[in-house]
Amino acid sequence: MPPLPTPISSEEKRQAISRVLSSRALGRSEQLRAFLRYVCEAELEGRSHEVNEYALGVYVLRRPEGYSPAEDSCVRSRAYELRNRLRTYYEAESPDDPIRIEIDKGGYIPRFERVSGVPLRARQPKPLGARLTPELSALWEPFLESDAPLLIAFDVRLFFHAPATGLVIRDYQTNDLADTAQSEPLARFQQRMGTNELTETRDYADFGTVHAAFLLGRLLAGSRLEVGMKHATSLDWQDIWNSNVVFLGKPNLNPIMRSFLEGKDLIADDLGVIHNAQPRAGEAAEYRSAATHGRGEKYALVTRVKGPQSGRHVLLLSGAGAELMWALAESVTNPEHVAEIMSHLLLPSGQYAENFQVVIQATFQSNVPVKIRYVTHHVLPPA
Repeated sequence: MPPLPTPISSEEKRQAISRVLSSRALGRSEQLRAFLRYVCEAELEGRSHEVNEYALGVYVLRRPEGYSPAEDSCVRSRAYELRNRLRTYYEAESPDDPIRIEIDKGGYIPRFERVSGVPLRARQPKPLGARLTPELSALWEPFLESDAPLLIAFDVRLFFHAPATGLVIRDYQTNDLADTAQSEPLARFQQRMGTNELTETRDYADFGTVHAAFLLGRLLAGSRLEVGMKHATSLDWQDIWNSNVVFLGKPNLNPIMRSFLEGKDLIADDLGVIHNAQPRAGEAAEYRSAATHGRGEKYALVTRVKGPQSGRHVLLLSGAGAELMWALAESVTNPEHVAEIMSHLLLPSGQYAENFQVVIQATFQSNVPVKIRYVTHHVLPPA
């Protein structure tokens, strides 16, 4: 029988709390630090029974007394973000931390766990297959079982540098250089600043794309795949022919990606509207995202289709807002979200659909996807 783990002392817990509170993962959020401090102090002092959603809302997030947790999801949103920040801290910033703090989903009471005496950096990572749920395996199997390399293509938005002013500007509705002359905001800028020279620049990555790349990289770590990245603007047919591709961004801006959606039932436009050409019973003809920045309910589209060559596949994660890239990557890498999606793609034969489109809805608070849910799907016929 293996020896029982050594109990964790109060001093060890306080040291673990201090390390997390001073980490980069929580460094820019006083609310998350206050949240963690409050629940941990309650656990240390034996007051865990006093920790509930209402108390956290009033004493940590400064909601007025008498507020309704049913109508205000601030505590649930912050708890979701805190769980993600703790995971990031222990996986990326301090993998050798001897004491870990975890807050289980659906609750707010922290658990302190002692990590095995073998340093994490000295351990052999599990093979990718051993870390995948059956649903994740089903979603990613065409890519993981292929001998072809995997190319992650990400959208880079069009900005302009005005040398005479030293400013970098953007019209969010202008993403093709050919449309520059028709942009009223760019024309007004040039008139007011007295400059005619605007130089194209595509060296700014959206924060949502950065999050998405991290999530995809974490999922694929340990696989035998040759994984590369490429700007969507430079993606060509040779890439599609030779590689499996995961595409992040607006497919309308890339003629190759746009071609994979031609004739499909579900199409996402540049303004964040998903058009449903063949609405079934209970489905909407269109799914329109909130016209807000970084908050509200927004819709995005996951499409998996075969590539032009046998054994090649394309996964398109398409949406109009920068924050949607984060939510899309969560929807295809988080086991909980993938399980929900794949449950709808199980055919009567017992097999999963090979080609499909899935609409997801993401609810955002301060650019963070606090809730992601399946909306509907269409199974596509064989290519």
